[in-house]
Amino acid sequence: MSYILHILSPHDTPLFTHDFGTSRSSGTGLSSLSPADRALAPFVLHSALDIVEDVQWGPSSSAGSAPMYLKHVDKYQNMYISCWVTGANTRFLLLTRPRDESLPGATGGGGGGVRGSLAGGRAALGGSGGVYNPTAPATEEAVKNFMVEVYEIWVKTVMNPFFGVGVGEPVRSPVFRARVAAAAKKYL
Repeated sequence: MSYILHILSPHDTPLFTHDFGTSRSSGTGLSSLSPADRALAPFVLHSALDIVEDVQWGPSSSAGSAPMYLKHVDKYQNMYISCWVTGANTRFLLLTRPRDESLPGATGGGGGGVRGSLAGGRAALGGSGGVYNPTAPATEEAVKNFMVEVYEIWVKTVMNPFFGVGVGEPVRSPVFRARVAAAAKKYL
């Protein structure tokens, strides 16, 4: 599985982008996106922002406050988008691209999804026949845990007085990137 994390400012300016692959179950941790998918990803993620805003500003299920983790919000072809919205309206968009062998109709080894990550492969063991399911409880839990950890890292970064969060300055910190990569390795 391949992932792309985009962090967008309240004005839809990209603040951080990181692409990676699964590190679990014989994964290399490197993204296996084709150049065409890599070029398409920003467009897919930005098109999901309309849906994110509808969910964000729509009726909430809790007592007057919208949830921060919006779960699976959009799908384009075989790419799934999950979202986390901070209190300052910064959006974390995670694009998930399952391996081709775990997609419906793909020919591969018999349990192709079993080789995927915790978010994809092990969730597929519950009788879904090796197909990635973004709404499976194990998938949602893995993505939510990843988003929570990235949010904690983000808060520590924006609390730095030398970081210009108000002007839409992108995050260039190698420490931030390494911590996001460690969270991805841990959960995805």
